[in-house]
Amino acid sequence: MIAGFVMLIIAMGIGRFSYTSILPLMQSQTHLTATESGYLAGSNNLGYLIAGFGAGFITWGNRRAHHLRIHLILCIISTGLMGITSSFIGWLFLRFIAGISSGLIYVLSSSLVMDALISYKREKWVGFFYGGVGTGIALTGLTTPFLSHFTWRGAWIGFFVVSLILTLPIWSYIHDAKPQPLSTNSASKHSLILPHSIFVWLLVAYGLEGLGYIVSATFLVAMVKQMPNISAFADFSWIVVGLAAVPSPLFWSWWASHASYIKPLITALILQALGVTMPIIMPNIIGVVIGSILFGGTFMGISMLSLAAARMVRQSNSNYAIALMTGFFGIGQIIGPIGAGFILEAAHSYSLALIISASVLALAVIILIFGTVILSKTELNCMSQSK
Repeated sequence: MIAGFVMLIIAMGIGRFSYTSILPLMQSQTHLTATESGYLAGSNNLGYLIAGFGAGFITWGNRRAHHLRIHLILCIISTGLMGITSSFIGWLFLRFIAGISSGLIYVLSSSLVMDALISYKREKWVGFFYGGVGTGIALTGLTTPFLSHFTWRGAWIGFFVVSLILTLPIWSYIHDAKPQPLSTNSASKHSLILPHSIFVWLLVAYGLEGLGYIVSATFLVAMVKQMPNISAFADFSWIVVGLAAVPSPLFWSWWASHASYIKPLITALILQALGVTMPIIMPNIIGVVIGSILFGGTFMGISMLSLAAARMVRQSNSNYAIALMTGFFGIGQIIGPIGAGFILEAAHSYSLALIISASVLALAVIILIFGTVILSKTELNCMSQSK
C-alpha cells in the first residue's frame, strides 16, 4: 500500500499536476500563451484518456507489475525532458506521454493495491492509498517555489530528481501478488441499493465532472498569480489543495459506507462548484483558501465515489464500466482546458471560465438528482404494479 501511495505521488502529483504549479513560470519565462497552456493540458489529458479507457480492455494477466515499472520510468523521464526541450511540439508530445504513463500507473497500482487489501480484508485502508494524490499535489506546491530559483527548466528537472529519489525505496515492492479469492466486502451491499439503470446518469455526470473540475486543476495557480495583493500566495493555494485532498478519500469512503454513493457524490459536486467560484465571489486570500479547500477536498472523493458506484452496479463487467466512465471523464478533461484557453484569450479574465466550469458541475448535480428521482418513481410504480 505504501508503494502504491508513493506511485500516486509520482504519477498524479508530479506527472500530471505539477504542470499546474509550473505553468505560471512557463507563461512568464517562455511567453506561453493561455491557448497554448490549454493545449498542453489537453494533450496530457488525452494521454490519460487513452490510458484509462484502454486499460479496461487489456488482459494484463500476471504482467501488471512489469507494465507498471515501464510506465513509472516513462513518467519520470517525460517529466525531466520537459525541462530540456524548448519546442512547443516537443512539450505537447511529452505531456501526452506523461498522460498515458500516469493513467496506466493509476489504473495498475489501484488494481494491485486493491487486490492486496481485499486479500487481507483491509478494504477500508483504500482511503490511505488514494491520499497519495493529495500528498503529491502538496509536494509540488511546496517544492516549486524552491525549484523556481533555477527557472522553469529547473522546476521540471528538479521534479525528475525527486521522482527518482521516491522510486528507489519502493522499486522492489512493485510485484504481482498471488491471486486470492475476492472476499465479500461491506461495499457490496450498495449494489443492492443502487439500481442498474443509474449507470447512465453516473456516466454523464462523471463526464461533466471531468469538464468542470479540470479548469481549476489547470489554471488555479496561474489565476492567483494575477490577482492583486495575493499573487505571492499562488503557490500556497496549490499546497492547500493538496493538503485538503490527502484525508478526503477517507471521509468520502466513510460516508459512502453509511449512505451509499449518490448522496455523498451530489454533496461533493455541490461543494466543488462552490469552491470553483469562491475566488470570484471573494477575490482575496480568504476566498482562495476556502475555494482551495473545497476543491481539494472533493475532486478525489468524486472520482472514487463515481467509479465505486459504477463498479457496484456493473459487477458482471466492472472493467468495461470503469473504462467507459474514465473515457467520458477524459473527454471532459480534454475539452475543459482547451476551451478555457480560448475563453482566457478572448476575455482576458479567468472569471468567465470559472463560472462556466461551476455551471457544468451544477448541471452534473441536476442530472444525478433528476436521475435518482426518475428511478425512485419507476421503482415505486413497479412495486405498486406487483402488488
